[in-house]
Amino acid sequence: MKRSAVILLIIFFCGVLSAELRYTKKTDFTKNFTSKYKDYKAVMLVDLTNGQILYEKNAYEKLEIASLTKMMSILLVVEAIRDKKFSLKDIVTASRAASKMGGTQIFLSENEKMSVEDLLKSAIMKSANDAMFALAEKVSGQGKVDLFVDRMNKRAKELKLTQSEFNYPHGLPPSRKDIKKGLKGNMSSCYDLVVLAEELIKYPVVMKYSSTWMDTIRTGKNMFQLRNTSKLIRDYKYFDGLKTGFYWKAGFCIVATAKKDGIRMVAVVLGSKTSRGGRNKFINSLVTWGFDEVSKQKITEIKK
Repeated sequence: MKRSAVILLIIFFCGVLSAELRYTKKTDFTKNFTSKYKDYKAVMLVDLTNGQILYEKNAYEKLEIASLTKMMSILLVVEAIRDKKFSLKDIVTASRAASKMGGTQIFLSENEKMSVEDLLKSAIMKSANDAMFALAEKVSGQGKVDLFVDRMNKRAKELKLTQSEFNYPHGLPPSRKDIKKGLKGNMSSCYDLVVLAEELIKYPVVMKYSSTWMDTIRTGKNMFQLRNTSKLIRDYKYFDGLKTGFYWKAGFCIVATAKKDGIRMVAVVLGSKTSRGGRNKFINSLVTWGFDEVSKQKITEIKK
C-alpha cells in the first residue's frame, strides 16, 4: 500500500475515533433494523436525547452534500443574531452577486430590500441560494463572502467536524471556472451533519421554519410562496425539520429530525439517486424503529 494511502486511512480512522466520543454506540437491540431500500451512499440515525448511535452505514465517509451546506451557513447567521450583531428585523439590501445566484431562489433583485427573517425562512424552507448568499454578506459584509466561508470552516473545526470542508455558503456545485482552480463541492459526513443538526435544534427560529410546510414572503402582487423542500414534515408524524439538498454529483441528501415522547432523533441519508422510490418511507421506518427501541430500553430500565 502506498504511503499516501496509509496516511489517508490514518486520518479517516482518527476522525472516526474522535467522532464516537460524542455519541455512544448502542448495540443491545430487541430487534435489528432491516430494509430493502439501498439507494444511498451513507446513512446514520442518532438518538440525541440519550446520545446514542442507533444505526449507521458509511457514516464517517466524506461526501458532497449540496444544500445541506446551508446548515452551517444558517448556524452562523443565528449565532450572529444570538450575539446581537443584528436582528431578525434588520433589513438587508441585496447585492448584485446575490441577485445572480442560480439554482433554487426567491429571485432577489439587485438592491431589493428584505428582512433578515424573510431571507432566513427562505433559506431554511425553500433552500434559496440567493437568500443564503445575501445573509452571508450580512454577516461578513458585501463582497466579503470569502470571509464567511473561512468562518464556516473555522466553526467546523470548533465543533470537531473532521470530515467537513466548505468552499461556498450556498451548496451549489462548483462552476467550471472554480473546478479549474481546484475547488470542489462542499463536503461532510453523516456524523458531522448530526452534530451540526444538534447545534441548529437549539435555535427556535430554525425549528419554527424548518417545521413549516408553507409560508410567503413579499406582499401584494409580488407575494412569493415558499414550500418546504422536505415532505417528511407534511407526510409523516413527529418530523419537524431540518434540511434537504441536491445536485447531480452529490445526489439527493437529507437531514431529518423527529421528536416523540421527549426523545429527539436525527437521521441523515446522503447520495440517493432519487428522492422517490421510497426514500422518505425508509427514513420514517428507520426513525420509527429507533423510537421503538428507545421506548423498550426505557421500559427495561424501569423494571430493573
